[in-house]
Amino acid sequence: MKPVRFVDEVKVCLEAGRGGEGSSARRKFKSYFVNIGGDGGDGGSIYIENDSNVFDLSKFLNKRKFQAQNGGFGLSYNKKGKNGQDLVLKVPQGTLIRDVQGGILSDLACSKEKILVVKGGRGGKGNIKRKNTLPPGPGQKKEIILDFRIPADVVLLGVTNTGKSTLISKITHLSPKISEFPFVTEKPVWGVVAKNYKMFTILELPAIIGKKNQQAPGEKFLKHLERARVLVLLIDAGHDVNEQVASLKEVLGQSNPDLRHKNTLIVLNKIDTIDGKNPDGYLGMSAKEGTGLDQFIDKVFKLLEK
Repeated sequence: MKPVRFVDEVKVCLEAGRGGEGSSARRKFKSYFVNIGGDGGDGGSIYIENDSNVFDLSKFLNKRKFQAQNGGFGLSYNKKGKNGQDLVLKVPQGTLIRDVQGGILSDLACSKEKILVVKGGRGGKGNIKRKNTLPPGPGQKKEIILDFRIPADVVLLGVTNTGKSTLISKITHLSPKISEFPFVTEKPVWGVVAKNYKMFTILELPAIIGKKNQQAPGEKFLKHLERARVLVLLIDAGHDVNEQVASLKEVLGQSNPDLRHKNTLIVLNKIDTIDGKNPDGYLGMSAKEGTGLDQFIDKVFKLLEK
C-alpha cells in the first residue's frame, strides 16, 4: 500500500464568481415602452474556514484551482437574478494564509474562524430605473499559499533512534511505527496526553539529526515548532549526551533563533541501558520499560503552566 503523504503547504488559485447580467426587458403600453429589467445576481465569494476534523492539506494536491458560482441573469418585471453560491474551503486549524510573496494575510489559529479571501462580483444593473443596463463586476482572483502549522502544546525532538515513537506510544493512544532502524518516523505524529483531568497535545517530529550529524527528514518540519509552548529534547543515554544536546540546540537556533526562548525540557531516555544512572542530572526515563513516565508528564504540565 502506498504511504499517505503529509502535506503542510500548497499553493492554490481562487476565483470568485462574476456578477450576473442585468436585464434589458421592456414592456409595451399602447404607444410607449416601459423598462422592466431586473438586476443580475452577485457572484459567489470564496471563504477559508478551519476545521478540527481536517489534519493536513493533502486534499488540495489533486485540485488547486477553485471557482465560485457566477451570479444569475436578471429577469423581466424587475426580478433580481439569483446570487452565486459561496464556496467554503476547509483547512486544518493552525493554517496560515499567505500571498505568493510570503506575506501573512490571515492566521487561522482560532477554534472557529471563517475568512473571506476573494469577493464575488457585483451583479449588473437592469434597466428598470435607467435608460440602459450597467455591466456586472468581475469576481476577484488571487493566488495564495496555505501554510499549515500544527498547533500542538508540546513538540518532541531528538536525533534518530532516541525512542520518540516508543514514548508517544506509552503516553498516548497512538501506535506509531517503532523500529531499531534509523528514520522510521517519516512524518509528524501527534496525539493527546491526559492525566488527572488535565491534558495537552504532543507532536513527535521525525528525527532532525541523524547519527554523526547527517541531515535528517525532520528538518523540513521544524516550522511546526513555532506554535509549541514546550519543546522536549529526547536524548539517548547510551551515546554522548552533551553532543546530542549541543547538536539539537544548534539545529534549532539555525532554524529560528526565537525557539531558544521557548520552555525546553531535556529528557534522558534509555537509562535502563546504563543501569538506571543519570550522570548529567537530566530528567531520566526508560520509555521502553515504562519508568519515569509519570514524572515526565508532571514536569510538562508544570512548564505549560508558566
